Amino acid sequence: MYKPTLFDRHGAAAVDRVRAATYGVMVFGLVFGVLALAGGKVSLWTFLFAALAAVATGALGLGLATAAGATWKTLMVNGASTPYENQYSYQQSLVMQGKVNEALASYEDIIAASPNAIEPRVLAAELYAKDDTGARRAAELLREAQAVKGIPSGRDVYVTNRLVDLLIGPLRDPGRAAVELRRLMVRYPGSAAAAHAREALGRIKEGLHSEY
Repeated sequence: MYKPTLFDRHGAAAVDRVRAATYGVMVFGLVFGVLALAGGKVSLWTFLFAALAAVATGALGLGLATAAGATWKTLMVNGASTPYENQYSYQQSLVMQGKVNEALASYEDIIAASPNAIEPRVLAAELYAKDDTGARRAAELLREAQAVKGIPSGRDVYVTNRLVDLLIGPLRDPGRAAVELRRLMVRYPGSAAAAHAREALGRIKEGLHSEY
């Protein structure tokens, strides 16, 4: 009959236990040797003191190892340090297989269930925007992403610029694009994004004037 080993019973933690026991034996030998040399003879008290030091060292080592392992698990496995960000790898794999409609359907399901999710809206909008017939839905999704409370500034700038691209391009609404650019300049005054928005706004105005 197979007898469970230390590693069977404790898994990866068995390594910490072995290491703690090794430290304890080392400390016992050192303390026992030093006391024996200092006292010139070996007594019961010498043995007991060395054993106590060894046990204390082993326990401390095991405790530190366990605490470190728990911290690592909390931070890296459970994601306590940084919230897990969905990479939507399933939907991206569908796109790589040429199954764009299936990917969009999957994104739409996520979007319907997640009113404050920014990334699925942006990713779906990028797919819709590849075809002029999907430009209107892409713009709707980008506006929804814009409206999410607390959207990071970098994402807000990106979303607005992509929306402007659609408004100038397939949606043929430069007036609305100009409004979006002005809003960007107001939200982030003095930034590089505002400077680029100002340049784009100037080009739109030139284009509008040339039509008349």
